[in-house]
Amino acid sequence: MISYDAVISGAGPAGCSAALFLARRGRKVLLLEKERFPRDKVCGDGITSVSSVLLDEMGVMDIVRQRAVQPPVFKGVTIYSPTGAVVNGKFSEQRCSAGVACVIPRKILDDCIAAKVKENPSITFLENTAVNDLVMRGNRVSVVGTSKGEFAGRVVIAADGFYSPIASRLNLKNSLKTHQGFAIRAYFSQVEGLTDSIELHYDKSMLPGYGWIFPAGHGRANIGVGVITRFKDQRGLKRLFERFVSESAMASEMLRNAVIEPGTLRAWPLPLGSFQGRRGVGNVLLAGDAGSFVDPLTGEGIYYALKSGQLAAESAARALNADDATAAAALYEKLWRKAFQFHDFTVGYALQTLLNNEYILESLMQFAARKQTRADLLADVIGHNCKKIELLKLIVPFF
Repeated sequence: MISYDAVISGAGPAGCSAALFLARRGRKVLLLEKERFPRDKVCGDGITSVSSVLLDEMGVMDIVRQRAVQPPVFKGVTIYSPTGAVVNGKFSEQRCSAGVACVIPRKILDDCIAAKVKENPSITFLENTAVNDLVMRGNRVSVVGTSKGEFAGRVVIAADGFYSPIASRLNLKNSLKTHQGFAIRAYFSQVEGLTDSIELHYDKSMLPGYGWIFPAGHGRANIGVGVITRFKDQRGLKRLFERFVSESAMASEMLRNAVIEPGTLRAWPLPLGSFQGRRGVGNVLLAGDAGSFVDPLTGEGIYYALKSGQLAAESAARALNADDATAAAALYEKLWRKAFQFHDFTVGYALQTLLNNEYILESLMQFAARKQTRADLLADVIGHNCKKIELLKLIVPFF
């Protein structure tokens, strides 16, 4: 049996991020993926500027450019309140990082990330290889059981999504409805009135969730609805979607001649980062959706997938350098909590409660709409260009 420094299950943004950052540190990595690329993943497809910075650091944006992919760039966020107030926020240059915010369908993005992984000689990449078990030896997991046999790794990183068999096996899975959301999306062609802003529609029927319209280029858009199961049962999600595209004033106007692309209406769970559980044990780490790394306010997960993969790689490398692989999880807990816990997850969970109140949400939107700097701040919070605590400070005057 071949042994690796790290075995990673799942070749989405989190798993590929972990693999590339570990390989950069000179580590021998095995990356396992149950499907074959290119493959689709249901998502809103929004790439924030901080995400594009990480993708640049990984060398992925070079591949995007080499393939002549020109993703639509969005420069702000247009938000519609329950009563129709409109907030046109632009990302401020002072807060915005060096990256660019854009929309890239996951089928394209993930294939470009996987292509970068395949170039790296330190990474063995096996597609069509599903992980189905772990083999425990003492206080550490040393072997991953797959459809193609067993593979040994000194560190194991689970980046295999919400239904991660590794997270379930170790009783680390987020199964709390109060820390979950659900979303549904479809692609539409011939959409009218698309701009260089993404759109968020806060209808009172889905608060504190929202409907979205993300321009994907050439009159095409990713359109969806997301809800937080703490406040709303996901079983009505398809009905909310149908109502949003047919009855919402702005959405229905843009979609009057639009055509839904067959087979693209799909729903998926959102394991929110407000979940307080551990993201690892011993030499096993959870990244991306497997580790419940999703923004509890917006449902965005790509940035947290990329960043948690990077943090998992750093933790694993430090543990391996110290010749103590079982210390990886403790290192990881410190790193991800410092990076995300308060400003992203705790504050995001608090804002969920506030924005579930229609009066507070409407007052905030009206307040932001009256001054451009406030509208820009709101856009920057949504775009990860500033901390959520700044939005909380904006809401405080309403109490």
